[in-house]
Parts: sequence; structure tokens; C-alpha cells
Amino acid sequence: MKLSKRQKAFADAYLTNGGNATEAARTAGYSPHNIGANAAKTLKNPKIQAYMKQRLQPIERKADIDVEKAIIHLLDIGMGREITARSSRYDNLEEEMMEDMTVKYSPGPKQQVEALELYLKYKGMLRNSSKELEDQQIAKTTADVRKSNAEADIMEAKAKRETSEDSSNITINIKPIHQDGGDDSAD
Repeated sequence: MKLSKRQKAFADAYLTNGGNATEAARTAGYSPHNIGANAAKTLKNPKIQAYMKQRLQPIERKADIDVEKAIIHLLDIGMGREITARSSRYDNLEEEMMEDMTVKYSPGPKQQVEALELYLKYKGMLRNSSKELEDQQIAKTTADVRKSNAEADIMEAKAKRETSEDSSNITINIKPIHQDGGDDSAD
């Protein structure tokens, strides 16, 4: 699993920025042109997925976290249930615990909405903006291909129409087309 420097930078940025693929692509130095679609494509790369999984496994083991626990916690936040959190402060110089406390709190509306959005994205029920951007680009490319095919058909029909009826002496008049799709006849 050999990644380029840019791919590794993308994966590391994605893991540290809270899962924002577009921002990770920007941090890794990807071109700003179509960055959302490129970020989505890069994120789907199997080598990058394997790298991120490999990076997360030791952390998940140490924290005793798995997908099921994370989703349950996310849903607890989303539903506004009381959350128990542990906070501790350790002095590395003195090598002693300065403060260790457990607090209970209820998530606010903003936290609830963010948790539910994240859960719905995980379930594939809420589309990510990078995916929407990718879909828009696919639709535009499809439309461009259809337009090019239609223009080619029109040119072929014009060429046939301009062809001389005398089969022994065929003449085809080809007129240049401007960028806007019009021909030179108006000039």
C-alpha cells in the first residue's frame, strides 16, 4: 500500500480535520479546480481507505471503541439524551493526575443537529456536498457529450446537403464553426 506524498497528506488531513474531504484536498495541495469532486474521488481510493483504516485501528483499540459504540453515542447526542463524559488533566513533569472528573450534560440543539446529520450521512440518507458536486459534474459532462453528438449530426447533415448531386464529381463544402456553435454564413 504505497501512497504518494499528496495522497498521504490528504488522508492524514482528513483524519485530523473531522472528516472534511474538500478541506483535506486543499491542505494536501490538490488543484482548486473541481476540488470537491477530486476530493470525493480521492476519498474513495481503496489504497487511501486502507491507509486510514490502518491508522485508526491502534487508536480505536486503545480507546476501546468500535463502530457500534460510536453510532450509539452519536444517536444519544442526536436524541438529546444525557451524556456522561470524563475529563482529566495530567501533569507530565510531575507525572501525576492533576484533575479527573466525570460530568453529565445534555447536548444543545446545534450538537443534536450535527450528530443527526452525521448519522444520516453515514446511513447514506443525507448526501454529502462533495457527492452532489460530483453528480453535477457528471450531468454536465453528459450534457456536453449530447451537445457534441448533436453538433456532429448537424454537420454531417449539412455536408450531405452541400454535396453535389453528380456522383462522378462530389464536392463537400465545410464551413468553420465558431465556439458559440454558429457557422460562418452570418459573417
